[in-house]
Parts: sequence; C-alpha cells; structure tokens
Amino acid sequence: MVTQQDITKIVSRLVIEANNILPGDVQGALLAGMMEESDPTARTILSILQENSVIAAQSGLPICQDTGIDVVFLEIGQELSIDGDIKAAVNAGISKGTREGYLRSSVCDPLTRKNSGDNTPAQVHLDLVPGNSVKITILPKGCGSENMSALFMLPPSAGTQGIVDAVVDQVVKAGPNPCPPGIIGVGIGGTMEMAALLSKKALLRPVGQASLREDVAFLEQEMLARINHTGIGPQGLGGSTTTFAVHVETEACHIASLPVAVNLQCHAARLATAIFKEGRWQVLSREGVSRPEIGRSSLAWEESALRVELPITEEEAAKLTAGQRVLLSGPLYTGRDQTHKRLIELLDAGRELPVDLTGQLLYYVGPSPAPPGRVVGSAGPTTSYRMDAYTPRLLEKGLAATMGKGRRSLEVRQAMARHGAIYFATIGGAGAYLSEKIVSCNLVAFEDLGPEAMFRMEVRNFPAVVINDAKGNDWYEEVRKRS
Repeated sequence: MVTQQDITKIVSRLVIEANNILPGDVQGALLAGMMEESDPTARTILSILQENSVIAAQSGLPICQDTGIDVVFLEIGQELSIDGDIKAAVNAGISKGTREGYLRSSVCDPLTRKNSGDNTPAQVHLDLVPGNSVKITILPKGCGSENMSALFMLPPSAGTQGIVDAVVDQVVKAGPNPCPPGIIGVGIGGTMEMAALLSKKALLRPVGQASLREDVAFLEQEMLARINHTGIGPQGLGGSTTTFAVHVETEACHIASLPVAVNLQCHAARLATAIFKEGRWQVLSREGVSRPEIGRSSLAWEESALRVELPITEEEAAKLTAGQRVLLSGPLYTGRDQTHKRLIELLDAGRELPVDLTGQLLYYVGPSPAPPGRVVGSAGPTTSYRMDAYTPRLLEKGLAATMGKGRRSLEVRQAMARHGAIYFATIGGAGAYLSEKIVSCNLVAFEDLGPEAMFRMEVRNFPAVVINDAKGNDWYEEVRKRS
C-alpha cells in the first residue's frame, strides 16, 4: 500500500530535482551540438547552456526561472492499494516542492489571471497498468515553448509528406521563441485530444531514442534533418543545431481524419521519475555526463562583445548594430505581462508611472525566488512578443531599450525605429547563469504580482545580442535570409 503522504513526499523531491538537474541525455545532446556546430555564436550559446546546467546543479538554483506548469504522468498498478486521494497528494507535493525549492509560482486562473501562489494545480495524466507498482514522472513545462505548440487536423490525403511539412513549418514559425535547440514532440493519430497528449508523452523519451517502428523512426530522422537545415540555430541566432531530436508517437485514428500535434520543448528538457516497487521508492537518475569549466563561456562571449553602460544614451544607441554581442552593466528595470498591463492602465488614467522610464532598459523577466544568501533566483528572459501590445506606448514615454527573447511585431519594430530604441535578446533557458550577472535586485512596484512585479536590478557584464537596432535593422530577419 502507498499512502497519500508517501506520494506527496516523493513528488516534492521530484519537482525540485527536475528543476535543478538537467538530465544526462540532454547534457549529452548539448555537448554533441557544441562539437558539431560550425557557427561560433551557436557554439558559445551551447557552451553557456551547458555551464548553466552546472551552476544550477551546484547552487540549487532552477535551470530556468520559468519552473513551468507541472505535467505529471502516473502509471498506477491495478493491484496496488492507495490510501487517500492521489491527485490531492500530487498537488500537495507540487506545492511543497515549489516552496522548499524556491521555485517560481506560474500557475494562475485563465480568466482572472490570479496566481495560485504554489504552482498548483498540476496537469495530471493517469494510466492504469498491470501489477502493484507506481511510476511518477514530473515534467515541468515552460510556456515559452508550450505557447509555440500547435494542433493540425489534416485530411488523410496529406499523407506523411503533409505531416512532415506541418511539423517543419511550425518550427520555422516559432523561430527563436521556444528557446531552441530543444526536442520536438509529435503526436500522430487518435483524436484531437489524444494527438496532443501523444505529443507531450513523446517528450518523455530519452533524447534521440528512435521509435521502435521503423517507418516512424525514418519519419523522425527526416523531420530532424529538415529542421536543422533551416539554419534557425540556438536561440534563433543561426547555426545547424535547431533541435536535438524529433520524437513521434502514434495512435490509430478514424478513416476520415489525420490529427497531428506538435509540442515544442526548450533545451531545458526537464523531468524526473520515481518508481514504487516491492515496498520502496527508487528515483531514476538521468544525471549529467560532463562538467565544463565555469567561466569559460563568459570568456568566449567577451572576446567579441562591446561593453555597454546602462542607462543607454541616445548617442550610444545609435552606434549599436543588429547582430552585435554586448555586455551590459548598470541599472535596469523588469516587467512582464501584468506589470505592462498596470503601466498602461496608469497612463490611461493620467497618473504617474512608478519610475521614470526615460532612457531606461526594461527587461522582460519574472525571476524565481531568491534562496538564502543570494540577491535573486534564476532570472532568464521571457518571450517578448507578449509585451508587443504595450511597447509602443512605453516607447513614447522615453523607454530606450527592451530585452527578452524572440521576435517583435512589425508595429513594435517600426515604433523602435521611430524612437531610436534598441531591442536586445539574452539567452533563454540560462536563468541560473544569468543570475550570476545580477548584483542587486529590489522591488519597485506591484508587489502583489509576485514574480511579475517590477524590480530594479543592477547587472554587471550581462550578455545580450542586439536584435533590433536604432536604424530599424532586424537580426532575426538577417539570420532568416542567410538560411
């Protein structure tokens, strides 16, 4: 028999380990990418991601500040007796692990957007299997990649070529937003909801482990080759490593339909698994394969980076060019979706903003809580397009620069060109690494928003790339043209 308390305890442990320890197969894929990449920027980024995993494991910081919405897969033996409510036990474990692991609370009501405060409820999927064991797998799913996922109800006439085209087109459409390279989970068949679930389950497979079906394995390799031939590369900045693997799961479907779901996973392909068997729990280890020297990645970035002092003057902004590596030092402010909403509401009401944004840089980040002895938790960028609706108004108020990851809309790019503003991208999924570049972090406004509040950070040698310069050039577009 397994008790509710047993499940809560093991889930709490799994949540923390999943967020702090990058599985060894993912580290192996990063290392292989570094060895095979010919693009120097791509190699440096992969090196930073590898170093980030080491910092996270050694410091106890999350690999990424977006500790995700927890997707929980339960395989319950039909002969096993469980004392208590298993879903309540899982959610109690998520809450406990989130609190004790200093993980970010990112789960909210879909309409009111009120944060639950403890990352619950989890998304729980339960399968009954023969025997008397329990298998629990926790997959913390960040939504920078989740938001780039898609479902296609193709006609049967589309065939395998239509499947390949749909998957590749979705990856190209997503571009830099899901923090490539990662894993592409594909679900083919079943019904609408089954295809989506299959695409999520495909992410549980060790990186690069081929399907047991020969025809499906061939399909996986075809899609992998085409995706890596796009030239999107790590973080969308160019290179041959756009994804580590394509994993496909299939299910029988109706003769009239061909459902295809694509679930994108970022490089931080986090998960942890435990099995209860013969009266005891065993946590399955997928721990690391390599430990790069700390600091080597920063040195590689500094070789060609321009040092920029914050706040940025108009003259300095004019000198920056799209594609340029920089190291930022000085004060900046933070803000995500809800902070931006509040700022615009203040402007609409004719009220003063909590800070003067003239000449400032606004960093799109929602840091994880700071553990004892640290000024901030993991603090990597969020996907920038979500702030596009608000950005032109803030540029009118004198905002000189923004920083996040991924593409901006045409309207925002045009507004930046009018105002001579800069858009920087920093390294998505490297929250532990980037936290080392932050020397202070203080609350400025909107404390009730938790991780989405506005903070003032002081940064030192913070790495970024100029994506949109003051002249209106777009580096992502340049990478697209080259590829």
